[in-house]
Amino acid sequence: SLFAEEAEPGEAADACYGVAINFARDGQAIEFPGLSLLPYTVPHDAREPLQVVFSDARGRRLGVLTDAGCATAHLIERLRGCHGLLLECNHDSDLLAKSAYPASLKARVGGRLGHLSNEAAASILATVAHGGLRHVVAAHLSERNNKPALAQYALAHVINASTDDISVADPKRGTDWYDIT
Repeated sequence: SLFAEEAEPGEAADACYGVAINFARDGQAIEFPGLSLLPYTVPHDAREPLQVVFSDARGRRLGVLTDAGCATAHLIERLRGCHGLLLECNHDSDLLAKSAYPASLKARVGGRLGHLSNEAAASILATVAHGGLRHVVAAHLSERNNKPALAQYALAHVINASTDDISVADPKRGTDWYDIT
């Protein structure tokens, strides 16, 4: 890869010659042959935070939500009708409260611009779940303030599923491929 600090003047631009650059904005789809990306804004303590819903030519939708502090009507609307969901389950509220994090970090992580708790993710899932939802993946789990089994239970419980039906993304390996057709 070519990093700015390693590049000679003009070299980075040359490396990007012919590459299409798209600026992502809420509600403005980015189209590729057979694939559409729909960015949507989320509440998070970052500059212009966006998440995305992917759609294919057959109308299958994969919603991704990995950095948000709370649910909003806009976020819920974007995730409605998805056939697959990758949902942030950053922390278990009890584990976060008991953690060694300083109070300021606990407040940031658990705040409305921080990260989703298992319970908040489950509430979002309960709101957007429908008969066509094929796969749910818990993601962005805190190594210190969550456990995969807690996230799986929270999500499975609200959709009357088995915890085995909820996958957990590994922070290093990601997740397996899933067919949402």
